[in-house]
Amino acid sequence: MSNSPTARRDVRRFADPASQSGEAPGSPDVSASETTTLVRVGDAPARGIHNGLHPQLRAQLRELELRTGRATPDLPALLQLISAYYEAIDEERRGIVQSMRLMADEAHALANEAHRQSHAHLQLILDHIKDAVLTVDADGVIQSFNPTGERVFGYAESEVVGRPLDLLIPRLSEQGPLAQELQRLAESRDNTHLDLAGCETWGRRRDGQPFPAEIAVSKARIDRREMFVVCLRDVTERREAEQALRESEARYRTLVDHAPEAIVVYDVDSGHLVEVNENAVRFFGYDRDQLLTLGPVELSPRVQPGGVLSADAIAERMRRALDGEPQVFEWVHLTSSGREIPCEVRLVRLPSSSRRLVRGSIADITERKGAERIAAAERQVFEQLTGNAPLTAVLEAITRLVESGGGPTIGVVSVLEARGHSFASVVAPRLPERLRRELEGTHIDIRNGSCAAAIYLGRTVIVADVAKDPFWAQRREAALEAGLRAAWSMPIRAANGRMLGALGMYSTEPGMPSPRQSELMAHAAQLAGIAIERRLAEEALRSSEARFRGLFESIAEGVYQSTREGRLVSVNPAFVHMLGYRTAEELYELPSAAILYWNPADRAEFVRRVESEGEVRNVEIALRRRDGQQIFVLENARALRDASGRITGYEGTITDITERKRAEQAVFAEKERAQVTLQSIGDAVISTDAEGRIEYLNPVAEKLTGWNVDEARGRPIGEVLRLIDEVTREPLADPLTRAVKRDDTPAPADHPVLVTRSGQEIAIQESAAPIRDRQGRVIGAVFVFHDVTQERRLKRALSYHASHDALTGLINRREFDNRLEAAVNSARHGAGPHALLYIDLDQFKVVNDTCGHPAGDRLLRDITGLLQTRVRASDTIARLGGDEFGVLLENCTLEQATRLAEGMRQAIRDYRFVWGATTLSVGASIGVVEISEETESVASVMSAVDIACYAAKDEGRNRIHVYEAGGISARHREMHWVARVTRAAEESRFELFHQPIVPVSSAGGPAFHELTVRLRDDDGQLVAPSEFIPAAERYNVMSIIDRWVVERAVQLLRECGSRDRPPPLLALNLSGTSFNDQSFVEFVLEQASDSAVARALCFEITETAAVANLANARYFMRELKARGCRFALDDFGSGLSSFMYLKTLPVDFLKIDGQFIAQIAHDPVDRSMVEAISKVGRALGIGTVAECVESEEVLDVLRQIGVDFAQGYHVARPRPVAELVAAG
Repeated sequence: MSNSPTARRDVRRFADPASQSGEAPGSPDVSASETTTLVRVGDAPARGIHNGLHPQLRAQLRELELRTGRATPDLPALLQLISAYYEAIDEERRGIVQSMRLMADEAHALANEAHRQSHAHLQLILDHIKDAVLTVDADGVIQSFNPTGERVFGYAESEVVGRPLDLLIPRLSEQGPLAQELQRLAESRDNTHLDLAGCETWGRRRDGQPFPAEIAVSKARIDRREMFVVCLRDVTERREAEQALRESEARYRTLVDHAPEAIVVYDVDSGHLVEVNENAVRFFGYDRDQLLTLGPVELSPRVQPGGVLSADAIAERMRRALDGEPQVFEWVHLTSSGREIPCEVRLVRLPSSSRRLVRGSIADITERKGAERIAAAERQVFEQLTGNAPLTAVLEAITRLVESGGGPTIGVVSVLEARGHSFASVVAPRLPERLRRELEGTHIDIRNGSCAAAIYLGRTVIVADVAKDPFWAQRREAALEAGLRAAWSMPIRAANGRMLGALGMYSTEPGMPSPRQSELMAHAAQLAGIAIERRLAEEALRSSEARFRGLFESIAEGVYQSTREGRLVSVNPAFVHMLGYRTAEELYELPSAAILYWNPADRAEFVRRVESEGEVRNVEIALRRRDGQQIFVLENARALRDASGRITGYEGTITDITERKRAEQAVFAEKERAQVTLQSIGDAVISTDAEGRIEYLNPVAEKLTGWNVDEARGRPIGEVLRLIDEVTREPLADPLTRAVKRDDTPAPADHPVLVTRSGQEIAIQESAAPIRDRQGRVIGAVFVFHDVTQERRLKRALSYHASHDALTGLINRREFDNRLEAAVNSARHGAGPHALLYIDLDQFKVVNDTCGHPAGDRLLRDITGLLQTRVRASDTIARLGGDEFGVLLENCTLEQATRLAEGMRQAIRDYRFVWGATTLSVGASIGVVEISEETESVASVMSAVDIACYAAKDEGRNRIHVYEAGGISARHREMHWVARVTRAAEESRFELFHQPIVPVSSAGGPAFHELTVRLRDDDGQLVAPSEFIPAAERYNVMSIIDRWVVERAVQLLRECGSRDRPPPLLALNLSGTSFNDQSFVEFVLEQASDSAVARALCFEITETAAVANLANARYFMRELKARGCRFALDDFGSGLSSFMYLKTLPVDFLKIDGQFIAQIAHDPVDRSMVEAISKVGRALGIGTVAECVESEEVLDVLRQIGVDFAQGYHVARPRPVAELVAAG
């Protein structure tokens, strides 16, 4: 049966009494209890009743009819059927009620779960918010306490629940009853659930410590009770942050106001400044109110130096700064007086919610720009100097250096002519040409301008007004016409004090030079002196190889020569020192100079450029020192070529510019370091208040003074800073007190020395300046200084080494010459007499050769000590050369000088030098000369004492010789011959003669010729070799003659070869000094490179020279023998060990000494000697030549003995070599 509502309605309708009584349905008079059931018999009536029944009931009746087979229903069966129907309906109802109960239980469980989740979420929020949240009942008693409250107050929740709220917030109860105060706070807030920024109050922690807090109270109903929700926030950190912010803002304001640069704030929208510091007010020259009405455009010239419009550039810079890109650039600003000042500007955007603000930091870089101009000009001078530029170009660069100091100045360099009487040239590119020409050639006179006066007086000349000064009396009209109003000049001197010229700084405005200009002039004068002296030295070097070697050894630049493969073959000491090596030999052992380059690509580029261009100029490269450090050098180099033009190597110079590079890098780094604290600077800094009491010392100042800042603070500056003058030892005035009292920057002292707390003295360089507040009042001073002890010590050491010998500590030749010149001048003016001793040690070479150079050095020091004990305190001893000493005896007669010299000689002779197991003795040859009124010059007295010393050596050494004008004229003549020989070689006034050497017998071999040389004197007369050869050998100029002879002999042989006839065999005499000269050996090897020429050359070497220099003789003979040359041993037999060396010397001929030949026909001893020599020669296959054959009788004896060749006047006299060529 259906459980639908329709079915239930059918049930009710089925039970309706009206439908069973036959009454009209719905009759009100019939009740349910009065129901009567009527059963009619017959089919017809039953069907009629069915039509009015509920469809369900009719269905049941039909079912009953079908079951019973009767049309009239059986009442019990019908009732049973209806009862079953009701039971089914009840069962259905019970199921529905059970389902509804289950649904209600499920809904209740879901509701409980949702409540629990909501509570947990709320609790999680309360546990993690940053505010303390409390619930308080209407009486102010705490009911709950979140974890944040536990952390803030230091109580656990269990310790505060149930206790009054004023336990935590005492001030709530101070203003009235706690409940009323909570009610007031709750009513004062419209909504505190979202905004916790409540009232300010003070909380109290568990330890009793109060703390600032914000409190918000709201009222709520919880569990049907009126409750207060109290939210409290600890604002301690915020208060501290606000206080720190205020302090930081105050410090920032102080920093800005006291910053060294001008600081401004610019409003981009309004176009004017809105904030400036005091430095900005002083910098621009406006008062603050005026300055705040201006903008960057008004404070700048219309056009910047680069040609850019200031307004356009400012707009672009501001745009970039506002975009967050900090701007650092150089700019020219305009002051109120119209002065243009170069500046460095830094722009950065300032945060602002309503305005576009840019902060500008402006630093005056006038000094830096001036220093950069000076540095650039100085660099150009050095580049010109190192680049071997013409002297005029270097001096023009120096005038630009002078002019770089600023102001309307013109640089002038006036160079003296050789005699020093007038100016040879005046270099001044910016001086009007008419005035320059008038000054050029000016005679040195006190009235011919500042430069001439400076040289005349030998000091600096300052002319503040050309129109009035007498120094310009003779050149005033031209100077004024050229616009000159002031002229300042100082002499240019060489290193030895010799006057070279004058440097001038001319101004178009009258006045005195500034200290900076004076310093710049002095520096420029030094550079000019270096440039002029260097040029003079270069000219001198071209005429003297010896002077070139001196410059090579002492020049500051490194000089080198290398092969094409890069192996170094020659370097100077500066090169060795620059690269950190101990000796040049260490560099020579390097496989290639390429390993000295820091970057191998630099070496490859160097080789490429030299190979392609022939030279490189002013190339900066990085090199590696021996210790691995990097240095920067400026290199100039060129290719070396042989006669055919092929590159054989390179030579050049390097200049150490490491310090300059470091300075450039330091300048660059300094520009990037905008803020440098006093704790990090390298200088010592002390600041004081206006009363001169110390306020601050930085760590460097603490270290130098010995006072720490805590001990020194509050003390008078004079108690901590004790200064004395290094020279006078007098106390110096306190510079800080001067800076405060005088309100200016005092000039630094010349030689200040700091006396530390412990009494130690430290040389310092110092400066002091006052510190001012916004109103310009002096509120203190700052003193900056640094330790220059090392620099002053080095300066003194350099001064000492410039005038003293490093080995012995005696004064050197240069200083000795100065003192000798003073003595000569004093003697010529009547003071004196004086005496000069020249001491040359005997056998010093033996010590060096036997024991080595360290022993020789020690011997020189020992001899120095001996000499110092034998002279007076007023006498001067100097080391003049290797083993040569000079002694100047002032106010000493010749007799006294002779006694002193004898004492020195005897002391040296008695001295025994011990070196290891070797004991040696040395002697001394001493020349003595008197210095009197007749003494002409230093050169003449030095020449005289040198001659006297040589005379002492000639007389047997270890003796004294007093110079007498007429006593040693022969020695004078010899020395004159040295100059005449040198001049004759330069002027080609030597002439060759030949003397035939003929076979004694017909089977003796072909004839050959010995070449001898004559000198054509100034008067046209021929001079025999015996006149000038001894002098040439004594004074080591024989190699000049030997070179000339070899060169002419080779030329003669080539002329013979060009005529298609065999050249004659020519015998050339060589001096022993020549084949000991490596350059001469190389010269001969080059001349004998042609084999045909070499086979026609025979070199005659004396037996004595060969034996004395055996190793060199062997090398020389071996090299030339390999090319086909022949050798003759001249004057054979004169030595004691002649035969011993025949096996080792590869000679072709023995020339028997003439002393054995002259009397050979009558002296059996001479004959025996000649026979012995002849037999030895035949045994060794060596030809023999008899010299000085003067008669037929002698020739016959030689023929009998078997001598191969004869030479002498009997055979043939010497004839001009031209006849030999003509006879061809």
